[in-house]
Amino acid sequence: MAFCENCGKPVYRLDKTCVNCGTPVTQFGQSTDYETKSSVRLDDDPAQSSPYAVLSSWGFVGSLLLMAIPIAGFIITIVWASGGAVNLNRRNLARGYLLLLAIVLAFYVVIVIALIAITGSTAILNQIAN
Repeated sequence: MAFCENCGKPVYRLDKTCVNCGTPVTQFGQSTDYETKSSVRLDDDPAQSSPYAVLSSWGFVGSLLLMAIPIAGFIITIVWASGGAVNLNRRNLARGYLLLLAIVLAFYVVIVIALIAITGSTAILNQIAN
């Protein structure tokens, strides 16, 4: 998908102009009737300051390392997931990370409940307490 170099919004395949700002779009190297020097090509990446900018591999690694910090990382993840990250890729990474944490937590709760039901609640609770 291409992005408008003027505003950073997505430009779709059949668009002649950017829906957001009206900048003419050049599609597949073919010029439009009203092409200007600021035309958008479909294979261009969005600007680095755009929320649609591609997050690099090291950007993902750094984000994952920050989210792995025990308490502060969880707070950072919640802030990014709730819209605190300008980059939409980082926001979606944080949301996926929180979903994965919720699934793992639910899985552990089910396992503990199953163990308590199978072996008896007093034995498991005494082992957990000691």
